[in-house]
Amino acid sequence: MLSDLDQVYTAVKEMRNIMGLPELPPLQTSRMNKRKESSAPPPQESTTLQLEDNYGPSCDNSPKLTPEDDRLPHAPIHSLYTLTRMRALRSPGSGNENPSQAINDFISQGQISLGDAERLFVVYRDRLDGFIYSIGCPYKTLEQLRRKSSILCAATLTIAALHDPAADKVYGICNSELRRLTEKSMLQRQGDRDYFRALSIASYWLSDLSWTLSGHAIRRAAECNIHNSYSLAIKDQSEEAMDSARIWSILYICDQHLAILYDRPAIIQDDWLTQDWEGILKCPLATDQDERLMSQVELMGILRNIRRLFGPDKGEEIPRLYLSQIGHYHRQLDQWITKWTDRLPEGHPNIGAFPRKGALFHFHLAQLYLYSHVFRGQSNQIPSHFLDTASMAVTSASAIIDILLTDPDLSTSIVGIPSYLLSMTAFAAMFLAKVSHKYGDNLFRRDQALDQITRLISHFRSLSMGKWHLANLMIRGLETVTSLLTSHGVQDKVQNAISSMMPGSETSQGLEDVYNTNPDMFTGIDGSTMPTWDTTFGLSPIFGFDPSFLDVDGYMQSMAIFPNTEGT
Repeated sequence: MLSDLDQVYTAVKEMRNIMGLPELPPLQTSRMNKRKESSAPPPQESTTLQLEDNYGPSCDNSPKLTPEDDRLPHAPIHSLYTLTRMRALRSPGSGNENPSQAINDFISQGQISLGDAERLFVVYRDRLDGFIYSIGCPYKTLEQLRRKSSILCAATLTIAALHDPAADKVYGICNSELRRLTEKSMLQRQGDRDYFRALSIASYWLSDLSWTLSGHAIRRAAECNIHNSYSLAIKDQSEEAMDSARIWSILYICDQHLAILYDRPAIIQDDWLTQDWEGILKCPLATDQDERLMSQVELMGILRNIRRLFGPDKGEEIPRLYLSQIGHYHRQLDQWITKWTDRLPEGHPNIGAFPRKGALFHFHLAQLYLYSHVFRGQSNQIPSHFLDTASMAVTSASAIIDILLTDPDLSTSIVGIPSYLLSMTAFAAMFLAKVSHKYGDNLFRRDQALDQITRLISHFRSLSMGKWHLANLMIRGLETVTSLLTSHGVQDKVQNAISSMMPGSETSQGLEDVYNTNPDMFTGIDGSTMPTWDTTFGLSPIFGFDPSFLDVDGYMQSMAIFPNTEGT
């Protein structure tokens, strides 16, 4: 209608001009029409272009100035950010929680009860956190934790449920929530210390997630400059920098653990990132827990150098000249345990005498890792120049199992120690079984191996722990090992299988039925067909996949509950 009035106004205006009459005042509706046109939506073409632009990288319109803006950029990527302002190129900020906002998490949604969550929180805070140097839970109450970090809350409750025999069903819910939050965070830019704390404790205890989470956490932490926290803590002496240094130390330790277990390269390769651990301990903010933490940082540095010396296992014998290097690292390990036995605290309010005794346990594991390399590529006879070192490897493996069985502080700590220690315990047991099977009385008698592993199984069965705890998952596999160590274990299994399939037999079954009812008759520890079984001694043939393979049925059940499980 406004358009029609405008046309009439124009026609009348022209007629008055022809007749010599004065002009009409401006039409009031024209202003309204112009305002409407100015507020009209842009053409469809512009809208389409705007949607297409959304697929590109997001940019900062008014980025905050940084110290780098006042000088030459110290990293090339800063120049690209200056030109493009792409948010993905700058260090991410920290997510800020609103303390007054209502908590919205899987607990408030009723997936688990508040009572179960409170109980599991106490289990982690008062029992488990001491095993990770009191880094994982800086909060006194569950409510504080829930308000600060949803992912740290999920990780804390998952780990507690893993160790709690009364929380098997809750474990599945917590584990699924942790996975969901982790997947959601993968492409997000925020990352605060609690986020890295969550990934650290998950890498430390959850063997099925450790490899994936450790690598992701290290890269994201480097984005947030946490890898420089050692120097910052020494220089600034602030609680924030010290906390970041502790988190980076755990990420470094987990990285080295996984590199050992899987015989793969570590992600953190720069020595300077952790070399000034003595400077950290001189800070006024350092605690007894930092002494324990830095003792592990130093030990991982020694093991890293050992791994670099021998390289990946290619099935070849190590050179004889490596004996001098083995002697060098033997002395380094002796110096390490002597120094830290004096420096570490004798006790801990939540984990007893584990600090010092745990260091001794680590010492035996490190010795086994060092000496076991002489078995690489060996045939049925070990060269005479390697016999002493081979014997030391056997002694270390035997000491690992003995100390777990005889020391009350360590035997109860099995339900609490990280997955690395349990995995190395499995390696020690398998190592003794294979040595006694392959070399007989020359190095370790079969009855000795059978006795130690049998007692280890009995001890694992006596412990109170969750269904999915790694020690629980190891029991069935260790029982299969003991059956192979009996004098006629292999032959009896095969003979029984053959007899049950003979035509006319009262228990005659088809091959498929026999396999379905007792698959262990046909499968060795490493998946090879009976009656032979793998007798290689490197870590990688044993830990090239999730150590929970030692309980096949249990592991498959866990896969059914958690279909998105990603093996490490």
